[in-house]
Amino acid sequence: MKYNYADGKLTIFLQEEIDMNSCRILRGIIDGYIMKYQPYELVLDLSEVKFMDSSGIGLILGRYNLIKLLDSKMTIINASNSIRRLIELSNIKLECVQHE
Repeated sequence: MKYNYADGKLTIFLQEEIDMNSCRILRGIIDGYIMKYQPYELVLDLSEVKFMDSSGIGLILGRYNLIKLLDSKMTIINASNSIRRLIELSNIKLECVQHE
């Protein structure tokens, strides 16, 4: 996982698979970056994610709730069609953009 922080915007580049095993590690790392930088916007770039299960939806929802506590916004970019559909079906109300 890579990240970039610039001008109040924290971008997290997620990779490969987001499943139950990877979510345990990702949750702590992402939350650490959020608390360190307290960004006005969190961007999750899913361009390298090949698979995501319900644990991934839980990961996204948890970060969304944390970002809302900071009165910030969250955007998902470059999700595949299947992952974007999974996000839509989960009824998470956030912006999902194909290309930034």
